[in-house]
Amino acid sequence: MPVIESLADDPHALYATGPDDPVRDEFLDPLAVAYSFGPPFGERLVTYADLNELGLSHRKLRRLALNTLEEMATGVAIHGQPPVLMLSFEGIESSLLLVDELWEKLAESVPGELIVGVPARDVVFVTGLDSPQGVEKVQRGCERMFFAGGDHLLLPDLLVRREGGWELY
Repeated sequence: MPVIESLADDPHALYATGPDDPVRDEFLDPLAVAYSFGPPFGERLVTYADLNELGLSHRKLRRLALNTLEEMATGVAIHGQPPVLMLSFEGIESSLLLVDELWEKLAESVPGELIVGVPARDVVFVTGLDSPQGVEKVQRGCERMFFAGGDHLLLPDLLVRREGGWELY
């Protein structure tokens, strides 16, 4: 399963390819995609030694993981009421950023371009750019999570979906 992780503390980790290093792909600086055995997801990341042991290429791992994520994404729960929605999914809610079909559907539920906050691996706030109140609530939620600290923090900034991809807002 793909897992979003922050490389803010070690930007060079993306290029580490030793046997004990996790397999990673670029996503959106400072975020990367790693791959997890599971469930529980995110507890043990796939290493280059695991790839050799399993007889998988990096490319095949990426394809298998994304296919699995897309199949499982049908079980996503959406909570809340506009202007802010939250997603619930196996404790790796941020991985849903990789499921284009989900965001195409959610875009119909928010005013304007999609804006998300992904302050931690297990938290995704969703609103629309044309909802100043929603954008403010999402920003505040992200700031609070970073202030409180915790495991698997990702990004205090918001993301906007444009032309089928994510960029910093």
